[in-house]
Amino acid sequence: MLSLLGGFEALGRLYRGVICSSLRQYVLLGDAVNMTGGVPDDEDERWVFTEDNPVRELTAAAYMAAGARVLRGFNDDLSGRGLKAAQAIYKSAVCPPDDERARLALIHAAAELFLATGGQMYRDRLIGEKDYISGHIAQAGFIAARVIGKLRDDAFERMVRCAVEGLNKELQAQCGQTPYGIPYRPYIWGAGWSIQAMAFRYYFLHKAFPEVLDAQPLENALHFVLGCHPGSNTASYASGVGTRSATVAYGVNRADWSCIPGGVISGTALIRPDFPELLEFPFLWQQTEYVLGGGSSNYMFLALAVSRMYRSDSGTEKQTGF
Repeated sequence: MLSLLGGFEALGRLYRGVICSSLRQYVLLGDAVNMTGGVPDDEDERWVFTEDNPVRELTAAAYMAAGARVLRGFNDDLSGRGLKAAQAIYKSAVCPPDDERARLALIHAAAELFLATGGQMYRDRLIGEKDYISGHIAQAGFIAARVIGKLRDDAFERMVRCAVEGLNKELQAQCGQTPYGIPYRPYIWGAGWSIQAMAFRYYFLHKAFPEVLDAQPLENALHFVLGCHPGSNTASYASGVGTRSATVAYGVNRADWSCIPGGVISGTALIRPDFPELLEFPFLWQQTEYVLGGGSSNYMFLALAVSRMYRSDSGTEKQTGF
C-alpha cells in the first residue's frame, strides 16, 4: 500500500515498475543493498516507468480498496488515503469496449470498493454485469463469490450459482485427468504458481458455494506444492518447509547455491523432449525462481485456507478474516 500510494500521490498516476538502470546492476549477485551506493542523483538510481494501462490501474485500485478495508483501526490515515486513491482511479479509468481483461479488472475493482464502502454505484455495476460474470465464471467467479452474500440480489445469485455448477463439472473432469487431483498441464515454466493461483480463486468459490464445490482440490493443490508433483525430485517448492525442500533457488543468492527460507519456486518444468524435471541448479529461473507476489503470498494463503478447512471439520473453527 505504501509503495502504490506513494507512487500515485507523487506522480498523479500509478507506476508500471521500478527497476535498476544498468545491466551491471541487473545481474548483481549477493546482497541487493549493494545495487546502489545510496547517493542521490548519481547514475545508479532506479528508473520508474509509467503507462496508460487500465487493466493494471483497476487491478491496483482493487488491491488498494482491499488494503484500505483491512487497515481500518490499524492505520486509519493510510487506509483513508488508499481508499481515496482507489476511488479516483476507478472513476477516471477508461476501458476500451472490446478489452475483456479491462472489463474484468473493472468488475474486480467494483467488488473491492463495494466491500470497502458499500457504495450503491459499485453494487449497481456488479449487478449490471451479472450476464458477463456468469458467462465468464472461470475468470470472474471468485470475484462474484467475494460479494455475493452482501449484494442480496436473488437474480444475481441464481445466475452465478448456475454457472458455478457448470464450472464444477469442468473442474471435476480436469482433476480426473491426472493423479494429482487438480487441473494440471505441464509447461516449459513450472506450474506451481499457477496452481496456487487457481486454488486461491477456488477458495472463494468453495466458501460461497460449499454444497456445489468440494474442498478437496484445495488440499490437493497444497500437496502438489509440498512435494506430490511430477519428476524424480519430490522436494517441496517452499524453501524450508517440509522434510525436503528447494534449498537451491534463483534469487540474488543464486551464485551461492542457496535459498532464502520462505521463498516459493515455480517448480517442476517440462523441457521438451526431456521428461518433467526439477533440477538442483540455481540458474534455471523457469524452475527455481522464487517471488513474493503469486509465489510466497499465494502459498501462505493456501496453507491458511487448508488449515481453516480442517478447523471447520473438527468443529473448532475460529474467525480468521477469510
